[in-house]
Formats: sequence, structure tokens, C-alpha cells
Amino acid sequence: MDSKFAPLQGKVPVSFRRLMALKKIGDDVFESLTAAWPPAPFQRAFGGHVYAQAMYAASRTVEEGLVVHQMTGHFNLPGTIDVPFVYRVRRLRDGGIYCLRSVDVYQQSNAAAQASSPCFTATLSFKRSEKGNRKWRDFEHQNVSKDHIRKEYACALEGLGPEDHPLAPGADSRWWEEQEAERWNETAPAFPGVDMRKVNMQLHNGSVERGGGKDGQGASRWRALHFYRLIQDEEDTSAGDIDLNLHAAAHAYASDRNSLFLLQGALGYEDVPTTMASLSHTVVFHGLAEYLCMVDGKGSSKWFVQEAWTTHSGDNRGCHNSRLWDYASGRVIATTIQDGMLRFPSHL
Repeated sequence: MDSKFAPLQGKVPVSFRRLMALKKIGDDVFESLTAAWPPAPFQRAFGGHVYAQAMYAASRTVEEGLVVHQMTGHFNLPGTIDVPFVYRVRRLRDGGIYCLRSVDVYQQSNAAAQASSPCFTATLSFKRSEKGNRKWRDFEHQNVSKDHIRKEYACALEGLGPEDHPLAPGADSRWWEEQEAERWNETAPAFPGVDMRKVNMQLHNGSVERGGGKDGQGASRWRALHFYRLIQDEEDTSAGDIDLNLHAAAHAYASDRNSLFLLQGALGYEDVPTTMASLSHTVVFHGLAEYLCMVDGKGSSKWFVQEAWTTHSGDNRGCHNSRLWDYASGRVIATTIQDGMLRFPSHL
């Protein structure tokens, strides 16, 4: 791969491997090689890009067999798409089963303006599989049934396959679709890395009054479903080994797509121009690391689905919660929680 920084172009999405590609520029220091995707007609980077790439950069500093199982990241400054990200990894602890890393992420543009403050910071924990060890026990549970998605959202799924749902929009908001989508669609590159499909949840969600409805019950019932799968290239399909940390990063990347727009809809402000930004995002992966694998035995990309809702909002903030499911097996592979800033016009 060319070592020069490559902007995203055209309507053919690049693979996740290419999107996450890194160049080592120092001891535990890495630089991005492919630009982030812009989720609006601006030059700001999709936050899921820096989140996922920080995870992948940290994984480059751990021993073979260690796979990420938890990450919490804080978004400090907006990123741009025309400057490479620089990932500085710190080795906080190396143990036999667990190890801990932190990552500080910089861009030249905002680092200079903010006295070298990182635009993103994160802590991550990696784990080695204990399967087969003397103290290992085969136990596993989840608090929802394996057919929960198919049964709970039957009215929205309507017997359609994941690929039958439309591609997720640039920003999942009615006001954005009405005011920005046409201009953005003319110039925006295809969403890279993962194929994401939005389920029409209107029959399930119904309508809600502004402010979330009486006692917030309208907001509480609001749900979003997004199917997603890995976009691969020839290098992926020809490689014999699966990089589970790269696949974990793809799950984390998908989990941040259009996340805070759910809160806007749940609170009844879909048609109102809104200022929003991620403050922090936590992903916890469950069970064996092999569950994170995004391809089947033949190397084809598998479908996963994110089920999302909100639990709380107030004081210009809201909480986005989700479960990531292996759609075929009905297994929950991850839980996420995101704290976001929301600001609606004061005259409403």
C-alpha cells in the first residue's frame, strides 16, 4: 500500500483493512494512511473512525493471542479529514491473561491550536483466551433470548433479509435529509469499511411528542436497528489468518454510526436542526474472542445487527445504549454506552 495519506473518493467503498491501515513512525506511535469519512457536508471526521483506529493501533503493541474486550474513549476535539491522525500508545500493564493500554490521538491542525491537546483519548483492556486452562469453566448467558430481534421487531423486519434494507443515510435525521442530503450526496464518498443497512422502524416506534412524551415513555420505547457486515478486499479473502482485533475495531466502528441521531428522534426533534457531539463511548465485548469474527468458514462477510435505544437525557446530554448481535446465531457479542451532547434551539 502507498505510504502517502489517501483521501476517500468515489462511490465504491474501501475495505475496512485499508481504512484502518497504519504506518509505524516511532516506538508505539502510528499514523493513519487513509482519510476518515465525513458524515456531513463539512470536513469533520466520523468519530467512529478515530475510535476504531485507536483500538487497532493499541492492538499492534500487544502479544499474539491477546484480543480487546473493553474500551472507553473520550472525544476531546473534532477531527478533520485532510490531516492524518497520530496514535501514541502507552503500555500501562502487561500480564499473562490481561493487559492494559492507553492511546492519545493527535492531528497537527488541532494539536497546534490547542497546545498539543489530544483530540481523542482512550483506555483499553486486552485478554488472552482461557479456554482449555485448568480453571476454565464453560458458562455463558445473556439476558435476552436468541430470537429477540426477529420476534420483537417482526413488524419492521417484514421478512426482509439484511441486504434488502436501504443503506444507512449520511445523517439519520429528517431535517438533515430535507436540507443537507442532496448537497452532501453529490460530493460525499461512499461510507467505507462496513456495509450498513438501516431498518425502517416507523411501525415499531410510532410518533412521540417533543421532549420525549409524557414521563419520557415515548422516548423509552424508541428503537433503532442497523445491520452491518465487513467490507473486504482481495487481501482479506486470500489471507489465511483472521485478525480478531481488526474485526473488533470494525464492530466498534459500526456501533458509532448515526448513534446520537436516535436521541433526536426519541425526543421528538427529528425535524429540528440540532447540534450534537459524542463525549465518551464505551464498548464491552462478551464471551470468547472468536465470536468477534466477521466472516464465516468460507471467508464471506457475516451479518451483525445493532439494536439501540436511549435510557436517559437531560441538561443538554443524552445516553445512547446498544447491543451488538450476531444475527444468525442470536448471540449478543457486545454492549455499548455513549454519552453525547445535544443542543436544541432555545426558541422551541
